[in-house]
Amino acid sequence: MIIHTIIYRFANSVSEQDRDQFFTGLRALAESSDLIEQFGHGPHIRLPVDDGAQGVTADAIAQFSCRTIADLRTFSELPHVHGFISQWRSKITYDAAYANHEDLLARRTPTNGATMHHTEHTVTVEAPVDVVWGVLADVEGYAKIFPPTQQVTILEESPTHQIARLVVEVSGANQSWVSRRDLDADRHVIAYQQLEKAPLMGHMGGEWRALPLDDDRTQLVLTHDFVAREPVDGKVAGKYTYAEADEMLQAAVERNSVADLAAVKMEAERITAELAGTAA
Repeated sequence: MIIHTIIYRFANSVSEQDRDQFFTGLRALAESSDLIEQFGHGPHIRLPVDDGAQGVTADAIAQFSCRTIADLRTFSELPHVHGFISQWRSKITYDAAYANHEDLLARRTPTNGATMHHTEHTVTVEAPVDVVWGVLADVEGYAKIFPPTQQVTILEESPTHQIARLVVEVSGANQSWVSRRDLDADRHVIAYQQLEKAPLMGHMGGEWRALPLDDDRTQLVLTHDFVAREPVDGKVAGKYTYAEADEMLQAAVERNSVADLAAVKMEAERITAELAGTAA
């Protein structure tokens, strides 16, 4: 498999709406062609060192995967692909760098036949995006509003990131892990990843996204990318087969995602009603 990775740096004049339309169009190009197997994009996850880094720091990254380099070359030479690029080059200002390469992390995929799970849950919140963002960014408040979350302790924090220890009920038992959360207040996106993983988890990451529908409504999206920990001597966390651990994690992610979205919705709508009452 060949991966085509593109690193984007948008000018400050480029609106969030233009970015979304750009990537929506890019996805449509990929999904309409049988030359492309998969397409994905997401924000660059900033680190504190990025503020003083030399060179270009990305705003966003996109990846195409193809079966062969010949397929990628054919796709890149299609007239409508060039037309799409020319159209957007004339509309917005951005820098892009790319690399073509094999799947460099393939050797790290689980050897037990596991696959990475991707889930996406969403809910419409009757509240302005800034109110929803305030609820999402208050990670210490999660213990008050999320039913499974028992405790949150901030270990490190800046305006653009948080590292916190969470104690969460998973399948009837409390589990603890440390997560890094990178906050993009302009785009209302929080990218998170477990640094110190839960006992059953091999990898866990994803995003919270708050997308304004209008002045008073927000589309809230929660994504997860996760895979169970590889077994040692046939057992995960010394107790479960891989299939049992995988099933438990999928059930927990489904259950907790629905509960967490409902909790953010309820809290944001409560705050909005309270603000409206105060204004009246």
